[in-house]
Amino acid sequence: MKKLLLAAILLTRVAPSYSQLYQPNWESLDKRPTPQWFQDAKFGIFIHWGVYSVPGWSSKGNYAEWYQQGLQTTDTARQRFHKAKFGDRSYYDLANDFKAELYNPDEWAKLFEQSGAKYIVLTSKHHDGFCLWPSLSANLTWGFPWNSKDIGPRRDLLGDLFKAVRKTPVHAGMYFSLYEWFNPLWKQDKAKYAREHAWPQMKALINTYQPDVFWTDGDWEAPPETWKSQEFLTWLYNESPVKDKVVVNDRWGEGVRFKHAGIYTPEYQPDLDFEDHYWEESRGMGYSYGYNREEDAWDYNSARSLILQLIDKVSRGGNFLLDIGPDEHGKIPPIMQERLLQMGEWLKINGEAIYGTSRWKEHSQWSEGNRNYKDRSGDMLLKITIDPDPGYAVKEVFYTYNATANDLYAILPKYPDAGKIVLKNCNPPAGTVISFLSTGEKLGWRQQGADIVIELPEYNPNKIKAPYAYVLKIAGYGRFAAKPVIRGSYDKGATRPMISLLAAGGDVIYYTTDGSEPTTSSAKYMQPFSIDQTSMIRAIAVRAGSLPSAVAGEKLRTYDWKKALNLVGAKQGIGYKYYEPTGHISMRSIGEGLKAEGNADEISVAKKQRVDKFAFEFTGYVRIPADGIYTFFTRSDDGSKLFIDDEEVVNNDGDHGAEEKEGKAALKKGYHKINVLYFDSGGGNELKVFLQAEGGVKKELGAGMLFR
Repeated sequence: MKKLLLAAILLTRVAPSYSQLYQPNWESLDKRPTPQWFQDAKFGIFIHWGVYSVPGWSSKGNYAEWYQQGLQTTDTARQRFHKAKFGDRSYYDLANDFKAELYNPDEWAKLFEQSGAKYIVLTSKHHDGFCLWPSLSANLTWGFPWNSKDIGPRRDLLGDLFKAVRKTPVHAGMYFSLYEWFNPLWKQDKAKYAREHAWPQMKALINTYQPDVFWTDGDWEAPPETWKSQEFLTWLYNESPVKDKVVVNDRWGEGVRFKHAGIYTPEYQPDLDFEDHYWEESRGMGYSYGYNREEDAWDYNSARSLILQLIDKVSRGGNFLLDIGPDEHGKIPPIMQERLLQMGEWLKINGEAIYGTSRWKEHSQWSEGNRNYKDRSGDMLLKITIDPDPGYAVKEVFYTYNATANDLYAILPKYPDAGKIVLKNCNPPAGTVISFLSTGEKLGWRQQGADIVIELPEYNPNKIKAPYAYVLKIAGYGRFAAKPVIRGSYDKGATRPMISLLAAGGDVIYYTTDGSEPTTSSAKYMQPFSIDQTSMIRAIAVRAGSLPSAVAGEKLRTYDWKKALNLVGAKQGIGYKYYEPTGHISMRSIGEGLKAEGNADEISVAKKQRVDKFAFEFTGYVRIPADGIYTFFTRSDDGSKLFIDDEEVVNNDGDHGAEEKEGKAALKKGYHKINVLYFDSGGGNELKVFLQAEGGVKKELGAGMLFR
C-alpha cells in the first residue's frame, strides 16, 4: 500500500507557477545568462557509466554506451559479441553483473580535483533507462527493478559520488536521457511517458541532489512540446532549489539544439564556433563515451592532444567536457587516469591562461600556408597541430584573455626551434612585462613593425615541466572593442538586402563591401545601405583607449529570380539512390557502392538498408505555389546539401549530430529542380527537409510538394 501511495505522489504533476522572472517560452528562457562559475570553469569531466559497462564493447568508431540499441536492432557485430560472451542472457540480465564492487567515490573525486577539472557530469540515466539512483519510477514503468539501488550495485551511485565530489571544489552535475529506447510506456504513449515518467524523474533529481549542471540528451525523438521543456525550464529557473546556479544545455527537443535553452553542446564537432552564445564541446578520450574494451592504446588521444583541444575550446570562448568510461567494477581505466593527471599537471602551471578567461579579439594565429585544409585522417583538427603534413597551415598561437586583469595569454603548441616567436598585429606599450609561465622568467621582446618578437629561453627539460603547450603572459595588455554585428534584412518580396552595422555606444564602425580587410581608412558607417550583388561585408569597431575589434564578416546574398520549368506528366514522389560506401564516409562517398534506387514519398533516411554508414542522393522537382522568396532547411545527422535548379542553397555538410541549416531562393510559381545529398558516417542518422514561404509556416517537404 505504501508503494502505491508513493507512486501516486511521484507520478502526480503539480501545476507550476509562472508568475516569476521567466516565462514558458524560448524568447523569455533564452535571456537567462549562463552562470558565471561555469564560464570561468572551462574544463569538465563527463562520466558514462551503467549496465553497458558490463559488456563494455563496440566495434571501433562506435559508441559502446549504445550497446543495447545495437544488440536489439540490427548491429550484427554486437549481436555476435553478445552471443559469444553472454549466451542467451538478455541485456537486462546484465544488471546483475553491474556490481561496482570496487567503486570508491572519494578516490574518483580526488582524481577529478587533481585533473584540474572544475565540474563533473555523471550519467544519472542513459538511453537504456537504467538509473544510477533509487528511482521508483524506473521500476514502475519497466515492471522490474531497473535502478542501482534495487539491483546490481545496490547503492545510490549518483548520491555517493555527489557527496564525495562536494568535499572538493569541483562542481557536481548530471546527465539525464529524456527518452529510453525500449521503455514500454515510451513505446505506447510518448506524451504520457514524458508527463508521468521523465518529468517526475527530473524533478526528483533536481530536488534531491541539487546538481550544478543538468545535461539532458535523447531529446531528438520528440518536439519540445511533448517534453514540456519550456515549462520544466521555467520551473527550474524560477522555483527549483538550484535556480540561480544550475547550468543546462540545449538538448530539449527536436529542433532545439544550437538554437535555444542553455549552453550549446556540439560533440566531436571541433570546427563549430558560437561567438554569440556560450558553448561546450564534449568527446571521449578515444572515440566511445562508454568504456570500450575494443579500443587500444593508440586509439586514445595523447595528453598533449587533449590539452590542445582544451586550449582550442577556451581560446574560442567555450568549455571542454572530456569523457571517461569506468568499467563494471567501478574502476576508471588506468590510461584514463593517467591522461587526467597529465592534464592536471599542466593546468597547475598554466591554469591562469585557462580559468576565468574569455575569447580575445583574435582567438588564434596561423602559420603561413593553406588555411583551408582538411585532416585527412578524419580525426580531430588539432592532431594536425601536433604533426602537420607539409604545406598545411597550423595554429601556431592560441590566445586567451583575462578581462578583469587585462592580461593576454599567448599559448604555443610547439616550442619554437628558433628560440623566438613573432606575435602578429600586437603592439603593447613600452615596458610591458611578458613572462613565461613554465619557468616564471621575464622575457625580452621588441617591436617589429605591427608585430612583436619575443625571445624565449633555451629549451631546458629540467625546468620546463608538463611540456604539452607553452604559455606567454602579456601583462596589462589586450583590452579591445567588441566586434560589430552585421545584419541584412529583406523586405517582403525583396531580393536585395538592407544592411545595418551595430556596435556598442560610442564605437565607430568602418567597413568594406568587397571582402577586403577594413581599416580606419575604409568607409565609415553612417546609416543602413543596400548592395546590388552578393557581397562579403567586413567591419571593425574602434573605441578610444582600446584596440580595434576583431573583423566581423558576413556574406550577404542578392537573389535572382529562378524561372519555373515546363514540366509535363509529373508524378508525385522523388527519385532516390541509396549507397553503402566503404571506409570513411563523407560527401565525396556519394556515388560509391550503389545498393538500391527507386522512388520515395519524402526526403528522409526511411529507405536505408542498414543501421548506419550509408548515403542518399535524391533528385526530383518541388512545386512552388506562388512567386516568392522561399527558405529551405535541411536538418541532418551527419552531412547534407540541397540544390535548387542546380544552385547550392543549403550547405549542411560535415560529421556532426542533428543540425539544421538554411538558405533562400527567389522562385517563380511552378516546378523547380531539387537535389539533396546526404551521408551518415555512424553514430545515429537523420534527414529532414523543410520549406517556408515568406510570412508562412515552416513545412516538411512531402507528398503533394515533391514530384518526379
